[in-house]
Amino acid sequence: MSGKQQLNRHNPRLGGRQQRGLSLIELMVGITVGMIVVAAASLMMTTQLKEHKLLVLETQLQQDLRAAGDLMLKDMRRAGFWAMPQNGVWAEGSFAAPASNPYANVSTTGDAQSGKLEYQYSRHFDERDNSFAYTNPEDSAVDTNERFGFKLDDGVLKIRLGTAWQPLTDPATLTVTSFQVNLQSQNLALQEFCDAPCPAGTVCPSLQVRQVNITLVGQAVHDSSVVRKVQLSGRIRNDGVVGSCPVPA
Repeated sequence: MSGKQQLNRHNPRLGGRQQRGLSLIELMVGITVGMIVVAAASLMMTTQLKEHKLLVLETQLQQDLRAAGDLMLKDMRRAGFWAMPQNGVWAEGSFAAPASNPYANVSTTGDAQSGKLEYQYSRHFDERDNSFAYTNPEDSAVDTNERFGFKLDDGVLKIRLGTAWQPLTDPATLTVTSFQVNLQSQNLALQEFCDAPCPAGTVCPSLQVRQVNITLVGQAVHDSSVVRKVQLSGRIRNDGVVGSCPVPA
């Protein structure tokens, strides 16, 4: 074997033996690239999980606030219900003044962050059983179990049932940070329906159309950065009557 052939045998670049496997530098480069890919994938997965958790909290918070608001509006619309409304209307031939609706009062109190809404409606029904006897007749008086309302108490929205206030929202998942309630009234004159003009110094009758506007702001317990706001409005179905027509002479 010549000297040139022996030189090529020990030098792969000159046509000798080929390299088998990876060199240390190539292995380190491959590991570095792989770690970068794994880190990017892990970061993307972590971001997606965080966004998914945030979306779940936002959805839950929105649904809880919406459910509480819908329940409030559904019950609030019954304010002023009276089982004997015919007693509040003057009838021809009757010299008695019409009675006032004992359940008509709707009040709002509290500040801009912690409002309070209170109202009443009748739970009596002037119905007759098979023996034509009245069952649970209307007494035209606001009883204890006929008082209702909503208020914010230490981050929990509560509903009034008689003398007790029951939680309406779950403090383990939701903190209500603001409950604003605004009562708007529009008076429609009814003087033209009176047989006699209203004497000076008296209040002429008017129909009071009332609407309640509610604003709820909630914060997720598990993530204080998740905050949602819900605004609802609804009209009270039982309009109030202010004043009365003078009794015909």
